[in-house]
Amino acid sequence: MHRIHITKHLAIFLITFFVASLFYYILLNGGAFWRDLRYALFLNSPFASNDLKNGDILKINEAAASSLPNGQAQLIIPKLSVIAPIAIPRDESKQAILGSLEDGVGLYPGSGNLGEQGRMILLGHSSRATWYHGDYATIFTTIGHLEPMDEFYITANYKKYVYQVFAKKVLSPADTNALLEPLSLYTEVDLVTCYPIGGASQRTIIQARMLRVENI
Repeated sequence: MHRIHITKHLAIFLITFFVASLFYYILLNGGAFWRDLRYALFLNSPFASNDLKNGDILKINEAAASSLPNGQAQLIIPKLSVIAPIAIPRDESKQAILGSLEDGVGLYPGSGNLGEQGRMILLGHSSRATWYHGDYATIFTTIGHLEPMDEFYITANYKKYVYQVFAKKVLSPADTNALLEPLSLYTEVDLVTCYPIGGASQRTIIQARMLRVENI
């Protein structure tokens, strides 16, 4: 009887511990799971544009694995009064990439490293959709106003990486992929958003090269 009593208490303890751990895990990560589910449902709904349903957000073969610290770097565009954290998607799925845009501007998976030779690609929204729950729905609405010679910068690790715009384009998704497919021979950042406002048939692309690095 004594052994049965101990076993019963042990079982109750283990069940309680499991339930408490599960509750704590859901409390910490439930938002992320719900976000992924919400975007999965959106991508399979009639409201998703065909290029999102049938293809990748971008389709390029960058090879670098970014070491940028998640949420600790900021994109700052003084001309447009844009300040946004740079968010790192948890994986390369569409849901994770779209989800990262709720936390700022998203670093495209496989993009080049900050301050190193290659192309770093930052994605941002240009308009708000009903399924979007973040605070950055219009962060890239005005990037089409950037012109060659304009400057913006990224801050990270107590440094300011200053970039100068050298090109602005509005292209189809396929032409955007073709533009961004070759590896850049420069230290480059490209800003990409959907165009026109409220649609996703084209992409606005701002291309910029690094001028200098300053300590801050």
